Amino acid sequence: MSNNKSEHKNHNKSFFKCNLGSVAISFAIMVPAMLAFMVVSIEHTQTMRNRARLSEATNEASLAIIALNNKNIDETAIKNNRSMAMNYINYFSSQKITDTLGDGDSIDVEYNTKEKVYSIKYKQKLNSQITDEQTGESKSMFVTNKSDSYGNTKKFERFDSFDIAFIADFSGSATCQYNDSTCNDYLGTNSSQQRLQYMKAAIVDIIDKFKGDSKFALVPYDIGVPVQQDTKNPAGGESYACSVMYKMKSPYDKIDYNFWANKNIAYSKWSNLKASGEINDFSSYNYFTKFENTVNYYLDYFNYRYYSQIIGPAKGLNNDQALVNSGLCSRRHHVDQLNMGSAKYACGENDPNYPLSDKNQQIIKKQYGNIVQLYDYMFSGDYPDVHYSFANTKTVDVQGTIDTLFSGINSNTITFNRPISPTVADFSPFLGMCQSPLYNNNIMSKDVINMNSNFQRFKETAKHIGTFKSSPHLVPFSKDKNHNLDLLNYIKNGNWQPGGGTDTITALLRAVPVMAKGESNNKMIIIITDGKDDAGADILRDNFLDAGVCQAITSGLTSLDNQKNGYINRAAKTAMIHYIKLDPQAGNSTDAYGKWFTKCMNGNKKYVHEANDYKTLFDTVEKIIQTETGNFINKGESN
Repeated sequence: MSNNKSEHKNHNKSFFKCNLGSVAISFAIMVPAMLAFMVVSIEHTQTMRNRARLSEATNEASLAIIALNNKNIDETAIKNNRSMAMNYINYFSSQKITDTLGDGDSIDVEYNTKEKVYSIKYKQKLNSQITDEQTGESKSMFVTNKSDSYGNTKKFERFDSFDIAFIADFSGSATCQYNDSTCNDYLGTNSSQQRLQYMKAAIVDIIDKFKGDSKFALVPYDIGVPVQQDTKNPAGGESYACSVMYKMKSPYDKIDYNFWANKNIAYSKWSNLKASGEINDFSSYNYFTKFENTVNYYLDYFNYRYYSQIIGPAKGLNNDQALVNSGLCSRRHHVDQLNMGSAKYACGENDPNYPLSDKNQQIIKKQYGNIVQLYDYMFSGDYPDVHYSFANTKTVDVQGTIDTLFSGINSNTITFNRPISPTVADFSPFLGMCQSPLYNNNIMSKDVINMNSNFQRFKETAKHIGTFKSSPHLVPFSKDKNHNLDLLNYIKNGNWQPGGGTDTITALLRAVPVMAKGESNNKMIIIITDGKDDAGADILRDNFLDAGVCQAITSGLTSLDNQKNGYINRAAKTAMIHYIKLDPQAGNSTDAYGKWFTKCMNGNKKYVHEANDYKTLFDTVEKIIQTETGNFINKGESN
């Protein structure tokens, strides 16, 4: 039995030995075939990939060509279309082409006049992985786009109407040179290389190009949106206001922000009393039991100071007696004493917001503590999630704002007259808001910031307040037939100088009332910013984006119910928001957009863009607008 097993094992070994050679021979015969098959497979894969890339390239090229829409009208137009197609193909292709195409290469851009269809046909010779057996040289092969379904775009000349609002960043960082990726601060140098200047040039050229087909609005912002006023300032120049749109939490929803905008609230005194334990809570403390005269004196005295330091010198009234003789002020006491509860001179007593009138005394007693608390939020430095705006993470009802985005437009829009003065606390508790017009009029500048005293700053303000221009300011849509031309001239002739902080979500929300009053069938909001919101403003922004504010805006603008209820003038067919980041290191990463991409755009790359100079910004906006009038089609489609 054991001998049989041994013989069987030996038999198996001899069998494998006998067949080993034949297997090796078979494998040797198969290897070349396998390698050839692999080469052919790789070649086929690369061919398919190249064809797919070329097809996508011709798609993009056809969309760009339809934007030109020159209809191949002459040799120049044909040449331009062909050149543009080659630029797009070169971007996608690993082997670049020039105007002098290689042997057998071809590129044609056809235009079907009847169907209004542009078609691109492209053929290119590419190197192959397969070599010629005789010469040993690499074989070549031709690759084409699928011209029946790629590279064809139809121009739908439906002339549908569009309302387009530019939300333009006028914050201090817009003074940065466009090629400086590290800059996020006010530089104070006037240069054509400023981010703002190439943004201005691009907006001008876009409005000029599309002024016959669309209606445009401008929403400039820093921290708040500057708004033009019809009234003059006390020195004779223009005045302006600052505007936001939020539903405020209680008790900040009951504050008269316009009244408080030009008041001094003696914050340093109350801050010291809180540090000493006298005051526990700013909002609830009763200031009028022990300090009523102090409250009123500060309100009245700094009102007088505004006239004596700024308005008077601007009008050539350089002393108190001249102010009295002019009728701007009257003498009340022989001396200035805090315990009198009023200043020696009373100025602007006919102003509805004069602090010591009986009516306004009631406002002061009801709201004073809340204003002190607001100031503490903004400027104490104790709240890292709060920026220099009364509309901040402590005071804004995020969900309430979204829920009443259209129904509460009137009640939630807060607009206050902005005092024209340097950004110091002497004349306003809201000094951080809507600063850009101050910089645009030399009230604020790098030189003013570096001055040694407020007295020097006030003297500089007096030089400019009499000729003050409300610029930049909100320009909403209007029914005026010359609206676009007037807006174009306003932007062209404006000597824009940015300044202040950055609060983009405030600008987006303030654009809602603008869009609601538009009459066109389609609505488009284009945000142009360097993307660097202030600390605190970025938290408020993300809170709104997380809560779906973008979706609430676009759905609200297309809502028939909102139209029926009178919240919007016309329900749009389409509504969209685009976000353009001014970035000298523009790339393809979506990380730079943060929640604008993940939340506002729901991860759709179509609505986020980057630009690093005038040309890329203009091209980006142009493509955004023109994409809405062109659609890809298959060859032969006519509708």
